[in-house]
Amino acid sequence: MITIGIFEAKANLGQLAQSAAAGEVVVLTKRGKPVAEIRAPQAEVAHENVRAAIDALRKFRRANRVGAFTIAELVAEGRRG
Repeated sequence: MITIGIFEAKANLGQLAQSAAAGEVVVLTKRGKPVAEIRAPQAEVAHENVRAAIDALRKFRRANRVGAFTIAELVAEGRRG
């Protein structure tokens, strides 16, 4: 987290925006008190989290067996029944 005075932030807005886009939270202060935050849009962060979760599930599915069956085989059996 970056904390910066609002008047100083005006001079460095481009750099602060790049930091926020990279996932950093920038807190703007006025007289030492937080007044605003600059951060990446939540949709972008959520999309990255979803992608990481899907990748983790795929890795888990490939690595784990349930008895003599794979999870994919059990899912396919459930769809047939």
